[in-house]
Amino acid sequence: MKILYLCKKYLTMNPIEQDILKSLFNQVPEEVLPPTFQSEMMQKIRKEAIRIAKRNKCIQLLALIAATIVTVCLAVASLIYLGIPQTIIEIPQFSFPPYYLYFGFLVLILLVADHLFRQYYDKKTVRDANQHYS
Repeated sequence: MKILYLCKKYLTMNPIEQDILKSLFNQVPEEVLPPTFQSEMMQKIRKEAIRIAKRNKCIQLLALIAATIVTVCLAVASLIYLGIPQTIIEIPQFSFPPYYLYFGFLVLILLVADHLFRQYYDKKTVRDANQHYS
């Protein structure tokens, strides 16, 4: 974006200013990039890509947790609002907090299992894709 701006600015300059800039750039010695420049740059790009992938995974996991909590809360609220749970269900007699901790623990186990399955599937698809292109 900055290069486009500079090119437009250069094209709109009058010829005297352009000549001055050309002479200044001709006076600047040309620097040679080190031989490891390309490998170092690619390493930085890979590190940045890994960082972004980790951030995206974390965001996806947080979104999954939030969506699960919202879904469970909406289901409980709608059942309470509609008065549907009028059937008798044999539920182990827990006091109020342990009952919700029990269901919270079950949801947590399902979330962890889902996360592990997704990691396995992602690694498998990447490995399969690499074998396909090799």
